[in-house]
Amino acid sequence: MNLFPDHLDMPPFPSLVWDDCDWWDGIVDLSFGANAVLTVTPYDPSVSRIPSAYQSEALAFHLDEGERVFSVVLGALQAYYEGMRPRYRSFLGDGFESLMPALNNKEELIPLIDLREAHIHPWHKGGVGYVGLQFGCSWDQEHGLGLLMHLDRVVEIGGADVSFAWSPDEADAP
Repeated sequence: MNLFPDHLDMPPFPSLVWDDCDWWDGIVDLSFGANAVLTVTPYDPSVSRIPSAYQSEALAFHLDEGERVFSVVLGALQAYYEGMRPRYRSFLGDGFESLMPALNNKEELIPLIDLREAHIHPWHKGGVGYVGLQFGCSWDQEHGLGLLMHLDRVVEIGGADVSFAWSPDEADAP
């Protein structure tokens, strides 16, 4: 297999195209209500661009268990949202109640968020890679919302950068 291809067709990944930023780009449906941009970052693209088995396992899990992962995401997000809501009251002003309404259940978050990107990272734990989920959200259009996942466990939640910019402390070496 060519270690430096520009296009990749390798299940479970959708068709991927090499990006000038040293990662793969594609489109994926993770059962979150819409397609999202998929990025797959190799550990060292100067050695090989081919995604690792850890990355394949991570994406396969999210494809197979998308609804369960989304339920976990909503549960973690509800607690995060409730904690952040008082902080945003003065910042959002008159639009507060429409942009960040009180919730009765986690499902009420669904119209307030939209999955935009899924990032398959080169780090792994126990043979499965980490996945970053980047959302747009009604209450913070500038910074968005990000979660770092390992299987169906939320490792970290915060601004969109959490989904793509951090190496998890708990990860095994790539």
